[in-house]
Amino acid sequence: MIFVSRSLWSVVFIMFFAFAKAQLGFCSGESGDIIFSEDFGAGTTNGPALPTTVTNYTYVNSAPEDGQYTISNNMGQLGSFWNRPDHTGNSNGRMLIVNAAFNAGIFYQTSIPGLCENTPYEFSAWVFNVYNPNSNACPGVGIPIQVRFQIWDATDTVLLADGTMNPRGGETNPTWIQYGLTFTSEPGQNECILKLINAGDGGCGNDLAIDDIQFRPCGDAINVVSNGSEETIVCEEDLPVSVTLDATTTTNVFSSAEYQWQSSTDNGANFTDIPGANGASHTTQLLNADTQFRVKIAEDAVNLSNSQCVNFSDIYTFEVDEVSTPVALDDSVTSCDGEEVELAVQPVNGVIFNWYDAPTAGNLLVSDQETFTSSTPGFYYVEARTTAANCISNNRVEIEIVAARAPDIPREEIFICSGETARLEVPVSPATYEWDNGAMTQAIEVDTAGTYECIVTTPEGCETIAVFEVIVTPVPEIQELRLIGEEELEIITVSQNPDFEYSIDGINFQESNHFDVNNLLEINAFVRNSRGCDTVTDNLFRVKVNLFFSPNEDGFNDRWSISGLENFPGSRIEIFDRYGKLLRVLNNPEVEGWNGTFNNEPLPSSDYWFKLYYADQEISGHFTLKR
Repeated sequence: MIFVSRSLWSVVFIMFFAFAKAQLGFCSGESGDIIFSEDFGAGTTNGPALPTTVTNYTYVNSAPEDGQYTISNNMGQLGSFWNRPDHTGNSNGRMLIVNAAFNAGIFYQTSIPGLCENTPYEFSAWVFNVYNPNSNACPGVGIPIQVRFQIWDATDTVLLADGTMNPRGGETNPTWIQYGLTFTSEPGQNECILKLINAGDGGCGNDLAIDDIQFRPCGDAINVVSNGSEETIVCEEDLPVSVTLDATTTTNVFSSAEYQWQSSTDNGANFTDIPGANGASHTTQLLNADTQFRVKIAEDAVNLSNSQCVNFSDIYTFEVDEVSTPVALDDSVTSCDGEEVELAVQPVNGVIFNWYDAPTAGNLLVSDQETFTSSTPGFYYVEARTTAANCISNNRVEIEIVAARAPDIPREEIFICSGETARLEVPVSPATYEWDNGAMTQAIEVDTAGTYECIVTTPEGCETIAVFEVIVTPVPEIQELRLIGEEELEIITVSQNPDFEYSIDGINFQESNHFDVNNLLEINAFVRNSRGCDTVTDNLFRVKVNLFFSPNEDGFNDRWSISGLENFPGSRIEIFDRYGKLLRVLNNPEVEGWNGTFNNEPLPSSDYWFKLYYADQEISGHFTLKR
């Protein structure tokens, strides 16, 4: 073994690094579709082994040693290997895992069919250093990996491209790195040979994984423009039009490019060649509809018919900017009581709307708005305008603001008696109704005091709220009949209420509870509420009847009389026994009484009846004589 000093090895390394870097590279133009790909499949088992025509390394099912390889989804074949997924990223994706031999040499070789003659291509592959320096299985970072990539012609006699990667020792944060070569296929050949060569030393380290070997055609990047723009947008009213398209390349991959223009009328799903359109520029026929154009470019005209041999430009779009008459959300909108309302049209992508006060010309009221707000009745007009080509709709849509008034419904108070129901009816029809209790009818019936509201909506859409106040009238209760002096009566109720009415004959009622009761022997008081729900009564005698007497000449209560008759001069009393026999008449009852005799004979203990007459009034009752 030959030992090289550190300084000499560094010089050799740097010189080799510079050489390798100069040889590797990717397509400087536009890479086409993949024509060859090897990702080594996927699966949970290892293998299968490669054909012996592809490699002279020995296949092992696991743990490859120097000069051996395996194909697996598990990178960690040895304890000193990193355990990382393949580059492709598919589930259980496999990769080629190689433990390089002691001697440099080819470890992978395969033919790549399906090439186009005299066409530039790009080769690429992803490489991973599988040695984990943290394992300390090798000194330092181990022996670096170094792969040399070669592309040979179909006869394996002409080297088309050659490049060697920089040496890579074991890494503490390893990643997949892509390497590439560009080459041009030979005239008359449609195949090449790929060779992957171990350019490093054998020993501890130099362990690698390969994945996603790919070949793509390489051509010039092409731009298609017309008047400097990558699309043309025209209004319908400007049709038909013709455009001139110019293809320019931004790279110099092809030495002499050949062109073929294509067009599509199905939004780019299918393209067809335009006969005779083979120059760097193309003037279209008169166009009336959306059309897409592209150009394909190749090194050799014979390759223009093969999609794997050409590069395609980006698609150039000729678009007819159609604009329709705006669609109003409502043909008319009602303004209730002068309120502001919003007019609106359906939004359309790429279209703005302008509002006018006339069907043509007129004054611009507001621009670039889908809505317009006003309270002024009348007609308003909306025009559509595209943002792409500023195309204007042929017609404007008309929307009207209609003036209307919401119904004026005064607040209503409804009095009911206890236990009764009240009918609440909205005095507006036709309309829709929404009561706060959920009812949807014009009228409802309630039996509970409170405030009831109904949202009333007219056919024009104007709303108002009808409010009803239901009041249950209280039942009066007489507390006292109070005489004020000798001629005035005050009727006192338990609660004072302005709805109470008062009477002393049950016929004539008044709001005042004071009455002149002069000359009334008996007072009958009546109280009711003003709604006539309930009437209560009470009575009061202005004279006091002695309910019993004992004529035993003891000086106490020896005579029966009615006190208070001095206020009723001319009154008269008749006294009867229980059978109706008249026993005595007192013509001056205010000064005389009855001693309990009839024809000067004492009458027995019993109940006796009386009638008191005064003017047109009569009071009757009974009292008791006790012996």
